[in-house]
Amino acid sequence: MNFMLPLAMTSSIRSMFVLLLLALLTVPTVAQKKAAAAKKTSSKAAGAPLATIDPQTILATVGTESVRLGEVERAFQKNLTRRDTRLASVPRDTALDFLRLYVNYRLKVADARDRGLANDSAVRVDLLNNRRLLSETFYFDKAVAESRIRELSGRRLTEIEIGVILCAVPEQSTRGWDSAASRLKAERLIAQIKAGGDFEKIARDSSNDKETAANGGRLPWISGGSIIKIVEDAAYTLPVGAVCDRPLPSRYGFFIVKVHQRAPRVSVKFRHILLTPNDTRDTAATDRFADTVLSILAMKPSQQNTALTQRGVTPSGDAFADLARTYSDDKTSSAKGGYLGGAYSRSSGMENNGSRLVKPFEDAIFALRDAQISGKIKTIFGTHIIIRDSSRIPDSLAEYDAAKRTYRRLYYEEDKRVVLDSVRKTMNAGWDEAVLSELLLSIDTTKNTQDTAWTRSISDGLLDRVVFRLPDASLTVRQFADTLRRRVDMRGFTLNRAGFDRAMNKIADPIVLEKATARLEERYPDFAALMQEFNDGILLFKVEEKEVWSKLKFDTVDARAFYDANPTRWMTEQKYDFTEVYVLTDSLLAIVKADLASGKDLSDVAAAYTQRDGMRDQRGRNLAASPKTSKAAQQITADTKVGQTIGPVKLEAGWSFIRLDRIVPPAQKSFESAISELAPAYQDALQKRLTENWLSGVRAKHAVVYNNANIDKIWSAPSSKAGSK
Repeated sequence: MNFMLPLAMTSSIRSMFVLLLLALLTVPTVAQKKAAAAKKTSSKAAGAPLATIDPQTILATVGTESVRLGEVERAFQKNLTRRDTRLASVPRDTALDFLRLYVNYRLKVADARDRGLANDSAVRVDLLNNRRLLSETFYFDKAVAESRIRELSGRRLTEIEIGVILCAVPEQSTRGWDSAASRLKAERLIAQIKAGGDFEKIARDSSNDKETAANGGRLPWISGGSIIKIVEDAAYTLPVGAVCDRPLPSRYGFFIVKVHQRAPRVSVKFRHILLTPNDTRDTAATDRFADTVLSILAMKPSQQNTALTQRGVTPSGDAFADLARTYSDDKTSSAKGGYLGGAYSRSSGMENNGSRLVKPFEDAIFALRDAQISGKIKTIFGTHIIIRDSSRIPDSLAEYDAAKRTYRRLYYEEDKRVVLDSVRKTMNAGWDEAVLSELLLSIDTTKNTQDTAWTRSISDGLLDRVVFRLPDASLTVRQFADTLRRRVDMRGFTLNRAGFDRAMNKIADPIVLEKATARLEERYPDFAALMQEFNDGILLFKVEEKEVWSKLKFDTVDARAFYDANPTRWMTEQKYDFTEVYVLTDSLLAIVKADLASGKDLSDVAAAYTQRDGMRDQRGRNLAASPKTSKAAQQITADTKVGQTIGPVKLEAGWSFIRLDRIVPPAQKSFESAISELAPAYQDALQKRLTENWLSGVRAKHAVVYNNANIDKIWSAPSSKAGSK
């Protein structure tokens, strides 16, 4: 029974591995964030210790509004590559460049407010929709996700080996999983174990999950997010050797959990040599040969080289790799010196495909120290000799990111439902169970809402009764039925309790959420700041569209003035006139070489032999060829002299002899020919001009003053100042 979380396994498993009986969650590969974290220690920028800098420090004022370090830093960290970087830790010039950009942003928002854009009806609709989306995500993150992700990421740093016993619920149970008989069985087994009973024997005899029962209930090692939550919670709560005190309910039945081992999660790289009996070597001989291999590995390097040479093996300086390549019967890894590829951890398997090592092999790896070689390890595949090359502990930043993705994928929606149901109860919202029961008895519950006549069997008296209470209103059976008929997103819902619950969730959840999130700004300053940022962003978009984007049009007269003001910017590239002989075969190459050596002119040789299409009639002559379009022209360098022949040069599928006949210097392009290059540059310059003209007017109303004293305290050695206005 697969009660562990799903993993897509590869279709073929290498000779060293066996498939895990139960599929485990694979830890996604993530980009390491250590470089970003290391920036915190940068010594180039900070004049004061980071811990002593108050985020409320004023860096500038825009009119009457203060621009503080904390808000500028938050904006700076919006970029993923800078999310952990303190603004005070970056070089002064970088910080001040960003501060100027942020001040310009504040000027634009101030102008939008001056224009009354915040009261524009379209903007108000955008702001309302924006808040609805942000508040829902923020609310659930604060209500459950933040603490759960922290918990999950912490658990991912520890591996646990557990045993389970499952007391399943009979399939014919009409009450779902909550079967009294199954619970009583689990309670009885827990009592036996607490009285000294052997957990593994009881698991083999009594667990309803035959796959794990055959192994005494033992599961592979787990870490956070790799098994159903109720079992994981118990595993990370219980001490080693302990068994849970009560049965753990789940949709599979009731679990009993025992913790066998706990250890820090480590990923190891290793190599191995596999020796198996064959037609010329029986089991005893294989065992003796393993002893021989171990004896060579135990020698000093100079003695190893001698022993390998005597066996016809050329030493490479890595005796283990030499022996694996020569003698290992695992041909998949022997070619790589015994390396199977990727790192391995007990809770997630091989990092490249999640496959698992057989237990004796796995136990042997984790009993070794780095650089230590094992003895003879016996598995179903044969005799192994293993070296543990290296190990690493998980990166906490990477694990937090992985935990966030795992939580969102596996637990978030379920937790949202629990929170919403809980909030409903506090608001006294919910079904009138008596009315709902009467409704279900009066309709055909085998049908769905696509049956347009499903309400005909409901009496008028029942239609007018309240079936669901909401915070500010109530819903009658008639209103509920009308909603099911009208809303496209409820089409096809089943006419039973499960279908009605789904439909009512769609109706009630937005109302409940609106009530629950009404005062988030008061309760959470960070949400108020987030809303301010998004609202300012909407205002910025509106005002910038009016002042810049709507005016960003290509004006031919203005563009020609821009062209005339920058004449050297619109130049052709340097080109070449050259003669080329191009041949595809060795025999023709030899003929060309001989003709040139005898003094024949390259043009005559090209007329006779060049194999470029259409170039014999041209005597190999190329005029004004550009290195951008001609691979032959790319062979001409700054050191090539006019009249000089270079080659033979290996080019494409053949060889070229190239004579430089003339250098065509760059020339100014006409306005018309420069349009494709000029247009984006002109629009960029126009955008900057429009923006600066606009901001100049805004600065006249909202004076900008930089607080150089505070700036100098944070970023020492003021090589340049931000200026006062």
